[in-house]
Amino acid sequence: MRLPVRHMTILMVATALAAALAAAPASADEVWAHDAERSRQARMQRDLERSRDMQEDQHQEWMRGQRDIPRLITPNTPNLNVPIYTSPPRLQ
Repeated sequence: MRLPVRHMTILMVATALAAALAAAPASADEVWAHDAERSRQARMQRDLERSRDMQEDQHQEWMRGQRDIPRLITPNTPNLNVPIYTSPPRLQ
């Protein structure tokens, strides 16, 4: 069966409208549940970003500590050009 262009356009608009209405929540409870789910998702995303930032900070601090290790474990050579202390002569 062949439909005229005008009928096909009306059919396409009706199909799009039906799909939009089907996706829309039907009651206030569904709206509330949808908003609650969206806020829960946003909170989870913030927590994930916060924990990722904390982990990155810990890693940066660990890297700084790793840079300091050679300085801490390398034996330093004493400066031997320092005069040795001798006590002053005793007065009699």
